[in-house]
Amino acid sequence: MPGSPSADANAPSASSFVTRRSDTKVRFRLDRAWRTSRGPVFALVVAAAAHLLTRTSFPIQDLAPIFLVVVVGIAAVDGSRSGVASGLIVVAYVAYADSRSAHLFTYTSDNLLRLGIFAAATLAAALLAGVPSHRAALLRLELRAQTERLSEAVKARREFMNVAAHQLRTPLTVIAGYVSMLQDETFGRLPERFRDPIAAMRFKAREVVALIDEMLLAARVQTGTAPTALMPVDVRDAVRKAVDRAEPRVTLEQATLSYEVPSAIVAAEVDPDQLAHILDSLISNALTYSHERPWVKITVTGGSDVRVIVKDRGWGVPEAMRQKIFEGFVHYANPEYRVKSGRGLGLSISRELAERYGGSLDLVRTEPGKGSVFVLRIPVAAS
Repeated sequence: MPGSPSADANAPSASSFVTRRSDTKVRFRLDRAWRTSRGPVFALVVAAAAHLLTRTSFPIQDLAPIFLVVVVGIAAVDGSRSGVASGLIVVAYVAYADSRSAHLFTYTSDNLLRLGIFAAATLAAALLAGVPSHRAALLRLELRAQTERLSEAVKARREFMNVAAHQLRTPLTVIAGYVSMLQDETFGRLPERFRDPIAAMRFKAREVVALIDEMLLAARVQTGTAPTALMPVDVRDAVRKAVDRAEPRVTLEQATLSYEVPSAIVAAEVDPDQLAHILDSLISNALTYSHERPWVKITVTGGSDVRVIVKDRGWGVPEAMRQKIFEGFVHYANPEYRVKSGRGLGLSISRELAERYGGSLDLVRTEPGKGSVFVLRIPVAAS
């Protein structure tokens, strides 16, 4: 958007994409040139060594199988082009060494026949042996191109999410503020027929603002720019506060949410706000993807590391979705149950936040229709 510094600062540069593609092409061409040339160079070295040997005790005929093996090996590693070039070098050397001593490149009928068979066998073997390598090179090229496109797509999505969130945050904050003022009757008494629509608008405005905040946090976590204030945190207290924050929803949904913590302090060196975000996401996830009356239990354990175990009796996750649920904008919708709303960012952000502290977040056990167990692991605070 013109005149917006945040958009300009975060917008992807076309020249940067072109530069990355150009660098990739240059690296690939240099790699291909090296792979093509190193075989012939090795063949020249072998021919030189053979020349020294034939001047002592080895006849050139005895070295022919070795030459063939060398050419086949080069073709198998570096492809047909390098193999054929190496084969031509070896054939040229054999043609030179096997010719009459007084008449260079003139042969008896036996020598000429032997040379022809050797040349045909060597070049044919180089072509055949190089086919798998050529296919592998094509696959490597395609894989490299796909990886580059995927990397650019992920970067573009991250940048778009960051820019979109920045651009939407200000107007939505203003809208949410005015809706709140209307509901609070700041501008005068609100007609009764407008109360429910205004309440619904305020609720939805809060949902969108929360989504934008989550998108901004996701973008910052992925780029490593999320502000972090590390300090010793008693994880037991963090869990208690998370349960208290979830109490209104637990009451509304007639759910059961309990926790079990040890009597001794369980301290971790984390950002308290980010730990709170992880715990809120895990509790929300357990309550959302459950049956009519959700059941959730949180257990905290200490030891060599701190573990927060969140167990539910919800939908469970099929094996195919076990890792996908930790990807951004992915959430599991079970067709057997009522569709639940979800942004698909909570688990993704939570895992990345846990990994920033050298910890992890994993789905350690799940069974469709019977529930899941998530385990958050974070290192203990240094004593």
